Amino acid sequence: MVLKHFLLLCGFGLSMVACQNSPEPQGEFEKQTPAEQGASLYSMHCAQCHGEDGQLGASGAKDLSKSLLSEAQISKLIENGKGAMPPMKALLETDQNINLVIDHIKKLRR
Repeated sequence: MVLKHFLLLCGFGLSMVACQNSPEPQGEFEKQTPAEQGASLYSMHCAQCHGEDGQLGASGAKDLSKSLLSEAQISKLIENGKGAMPPMKALLETDQNINLVIDHIKKLRR
């Protein structure tokens, strides 16, 4: 009985070690085009207040479809926040992700 439990435990341990070395599947995000990545990040972090089309205006959020801000101004707002909008730099994690969101926001303009 003890030997049976020992063998089961060893088998479980070996399977755990084998699984740790297996490569992780490529995430869905990495498979998307840059435009799709920007849209995904925007949907995840911005659309709740700004809306999918940029026109929602919840909690005082600005209508992004009417924005005349430059890329530098948008980047500063995303990184630092303003008013009720919190800083988003930590959530977006990288400058590349911030730039993807900026590109998406510019596409929302009329």
